[in-house]
Amino acid sequence: MKKMYLKLPSILLVAAMIFFVSCEGPEGPAGADGNTSCLTCHSTDGMTQIEASYALSGHNAAQSVGYAGGRGSCARCHSHSGFINFLSGLDGADPIDIDFPTKINCETCHGNHGSLEEGIEAPIRTIEPVIALADEASIDFDGNSNLCANCHQSRRDASYYLAIDSVEIDDVLTAVGAGNVGINSSHAGPHHGPQANVLLGMGGYGNSESHAHASASCTGCHMGEASATEGGHSFKPNNANCNECHDTPADFDYKGAISSYNTRIAAIANALVTAGALSLDAETGEYHPHVSIVPEATFEAFWNYMMCYEDHSHGVHNPAYIKTLLTQAEAKLGL
Repeated sequence: MKKMYLKLPSILLVAAMIFFVSCEGPEGPAGADGNTSCLTCHSTDGMTQIEASYALSGHNAAQSVGYAGGRGSCARCHSHSGFINFLSGLDGADPIDIDFPTKINCETCHGNHGSLEEGIEAPIRTIEPVIALADEASIDFDGNSNLCANCHQSRRDASYYLAIDSVEIDDVLTAVGAGNVGINSSHAGPHHGPQANVLLGMGGYGNSESHAHASASCTGCHMGEASATEGGHSFKPNNANCNECHDTPADFDYKGAISSYNTRIAAIANALVTAGALSLDAETGEYHPHVSIVPEATFEAFWNYMMCYEDHSHGVHNPAYIKTLLTQAEAKLGL
């Protein structure tokens, strides 16, 4: 019995050491500071705020999982399990279907707590440079934005459509003649979300030497201080973030750039409807690619329109490059 009492202080000392070293960060023994950093997220109030903010995000939308979340070629960006399969290399050259896909959640982006060895910020699954889906070029924002670029990029480039030799129109397979390009789907284009490409000035017909916002991180602009409607994990940019560099009005229409963009892209869309490359849904007022065969000049205007539209920033992500794409489209359509 005496021996048991002699060992107890040693046992308690070891337990205390384990507790205080458990949150040791890169600056040495963190103690209370390390635990405080963890509690930024992992407390009742912290998680409640994050979950309320994330509920506003498009990443949280159930419809983004649906059919696409389980389909092999779509799952890497439409479901948590698909993204994990992609990062772990399980997909290989032939992505696998997922029977019961789950929504994108905290673990999708923040699962690797091992990265805390390099800093006490929220752990990120990967910040490695991304190989572009469209042309296998390297996309590298040198930081957390690389995580976003895995999905927020063009799925294919214009060369895919230039290689199409026939299109099924009204159940008739029609050859694409010389000087023409086939638009073979109502989902044609770079696909939803080519933001990484636009930020770096890649993928459209036209070039720009200025890419002003490429050095601004995705999180830096889209994850400012959270409010009831924006910032934080809603990924809805707040005006305060813009004001760090610009005197931006509440509607983000800095120097009328968004108003100008909206006017120009609406005129391009209407011209593309007339040219047969787009169709207008009378009920929703939305434009969609129209299955057709069009001259190359019309296709180039269509492609630039889709790059600008699918970026969804109304020109903000890369103003100079977007203006170039719009100008080229206008020239091809004679506007």
